Amino acid sequence: MDYGESEAVVLYKELGADFLLIDDKKARSIAQNLGINCVGTLGLLIKSKEKKLIQKLRPIFLDFLDNKRFYSLNLLNTILIENNEDSINYSHI
Repeated sequence: MDYGESEAVVLYKELGADFLLIDDKKARSIAQNLGINCVGTLGLLIKSKEKKLIQKLRPIFLDFLDNKRFYSLNLLNTILIENNEDSINYSHI
């Protein structure tokens, strides 16, 4: 866990937060072992769509890919299909 993630854990505890937004697999595992409720970016976006805070996931996922934010295309497409959206084809990346 790096310095920024460690600080996020401290802030989580100080604020009595419900969740810690964290994507790094190793840091997330450490945080969960400390009893911290974690959520990743994709989980947060899925919940935002369910609550109608955002309309579509696909444009956000395309922005991730365009900006070299790594997520498995299979994972992104699974999420899109489960949320009744068009998948992303491999020619986009």
